[in-house]
Formats: sequence, structure tokens, C-alpha cells
Amino acid sequence: MKKPLLTTTEIKVFDRGILLHQAMGDQSLANEVLGLFLQQLANLKAKKWATLDLNFEMHSLKGSAAALGAMQLEAIAHNWHEIGADLQTQVLAAIAAFEAAAN
Repeated sequence: MKKPLLTTTEIKVFDRGILLHQAMGDQSLANEVLGLFLQQLANLKAKKWATLDLNFEMHSLKGSAAALGAMQLEAIAHNWHEIGADLQTQVLAAIAAFEAAAN
């Protein structure tokens, strides 16, 4: 029996500690990596979802999000097959939540 997915409201949006740990405590590096991730998210938002290779996009998002502590985005990208038709809405909402938390 499959374990039910957590709702994104049950998952922390952003854990800065993970980002700082990955940057080996270097705040400047963490800020640079965060900027690159925010650019990745902006690029994803700008794409036409009907033409996306979702396997590639969600795999890329999952890895980047995990490395940065973007917990909701990681969970969505990890479980994208189970989310179905609501995927775009959930990804865009999680991106907005992450952008707000990252500021």
C-alpha cells in the first residue's frame, strides 16, 4: 500500500541551513548559488508547460532543490508522477513560496 503524499503545507518551504551547509559555511557562495537557483526557477516559470520534458525538468528541479534546501519543491519534483494534472499549479505555487522565503 502506497504511503499518502504529504501536502506541501506540511513541508518546510526553505531550510537555509542546508544551503549554508552545502556552501561549507560560506555565506557569499550560498548567496551566489541561491541566485543561480532563483534564475533556474525563473526559467522554468517562463517555459511552455505543454512542451516540457517533465521527466528532465522534474529530475533537474529535484536535485537542485534538494541541494539548496527548497523542501517543498524537492517533494513536488520527487512525486511529480503521482501529482498528475495539478503539477504545474503546485510547482508554480511552491516557486512563489520559495521566492518569498528566500528574500
